[in-house]
Amino acid sequence: MHTALWTDLTSRAPDEVRAAPASLLGFAAWQNGNGALAWCALDQVPQDSSYALANLVAAAVQTGMHPHQWEPSKSLSTERAAEAFVAPQASAEHGTTRPAMGM
Repeated sequence: MHTALWTDLTSRAPDEVRAAPASLLGFAAWQNGNGALAWCALDQVPQDSSYALANLVAAAVQTGMHPHQWEPSKSLSTERAAEAFVAPQASAEHGTTRPAMGM
């Protein structure tokens, strides 16, 4: 149900505000176990946007975090949560933490 709402809003949103609904679509898709749709949603986040939720969803999908781990993770301290879920910095050696456009 949430994915239908966020899919619709993502498709209607202009580029300058698309990061929020696309990130929420990615989160909803990941929570439903649909990692492929989560990556497709993250592709809709403008590349020049450093939207925190998009980075969080990318880190969860990329590391293979199971959606059932989300509830226990909410009780972590801010520092521990940052260590556990923030995507590593992109580097020339490791590539980016988000998929390339069109993947």
